[in-house]
Amino acid sequence: MTSRIRCLTLLIVLSSLGPTAFAQALPKYRPALLGHHKRSLVNLIDTERLMKEGQGDAILMFETGVSTRGGSYDSRTYRESPGAEKLRREVMSKLDLALFEPAVYNHIPVSVYVQGTVNFFVRDGKPHLRVFLNQEEEALKSGQDFVSPQFAFVPGNPQYKGFYYPNITVGQQGIAVLQVDVDADGNVQGTKVVHEHPTGVGFGARTATVLRESRFIPGFRSGKRVATRFTWTMTFIGPRRQIGTG
Repeated sequence: MTSRIRCLTLLIVLSSLGPTAFAQALPKYRPALLGHHKRSLVNLIDTERLMKEGQGDAILMFETGVSTRGGSYDSRTYRESPGAEKLRREVMSKLDLALFEPAVYNHIPVSVYVQGTVNFFVRDGKPHLRVFLNQEEEALKSGQDFVSPQFAFVPGNPQYKGFYYPNITVGQQGIAVLQVDVDADGNVQGTKVVHEHPTGVGFGARTATVLRESRFIPGFRSGKRVATRFTWTMTFIGPRRQIGTG
C-alpha cells in the first residue's frame, strides 16, 4: 500500500509540473535509433529465409520517415549492389512495420527523415545482417559507432517550406547528391553539389537551398554529438513536394 501511495504521489507531482518538466527530462538532441526491441528493423528482417532463398552478399541504402512515436513511413530503398533483389524486397516489406526510437530536438520529440545502409552476408553457412544509420563509406568499412545527421521537422522553423521541383523540371525524375556540413547543434554550415542527374536543370541547387533552410539532429559518434561532414542524397520521383512538413 505504501508503494502505491508513493507512486500516486509522484504522478501527481509530475503532472503538476506540466509538459515543460517532461520535455526537460529528454536530452537536448537524440537521433532516431534502431533500438533492441522485437520491432527493430534489424530484428524484423528474416535472414534465415533470405539465405534459404539464395540471397548472396548484398548491400543497399534506404531512407524512411520516423514519427514522434517512432513509427516509420514513406520508406524506400535505392543504390543497391548487383543481385540484391531479394534483400530489397525483404527490407521494403519490413521498413514500414519497423518501430524506431524517436528523435529529440531541443528536448522535444520530432519527426525525422533517416538515411541508412543494410548489409547482408553469409559466412560459414550462417547469415549475418548489419544495419547502419549512416551512408559514409569509411564509417561503414570500419564499423564505426556513428549515426549520420538526420533531417528534422522542427516546429517553428519559418524558413523551411519543403522540397519542391525546380520550375522547369516539374514531373521529371532526377537525383542530387550533396556534401553537407552540419555543426554539433544541427545547423547547416555549408553544402556542395557533388553529383546531379540530369545536369543543368537545377536539382542540385534547389536541394542545396532547402538544406540551408533546414535543421538536423546532429551527427553522433560513440554516443556524443559532433560536427559532421556527410553525404545527403535527394531523389526527385514525381510532380510534387518531396518531403512535406511531417
